[in-house]
Amino acid sequence: MTDPVLHVQIDETICQGTGYCARIAPHVFEVNDGVGVVIDPHPAEDHATILEEAATVCPTRAITY
Repeated sequence: MTDPVLHVQIDETICQGTGYCARIAPHVFEVNDGVGVVIDPHPAEDHATILEEAATVCPTRAITY
């Protein structure tokens, strides 16, 4: 049985570039030119808790996983 794969995305049309996601999960997110960017779209499943935190603190709810 294979491990479930996370697929992280940021909706750039609503992202405000606050950088909360990059501070919480710098191995997954960064901010470039005022917009959040996913640098690891398929992190390990054991990162689900930290991704949930990043998605929750995002003021525009631009993060899905």
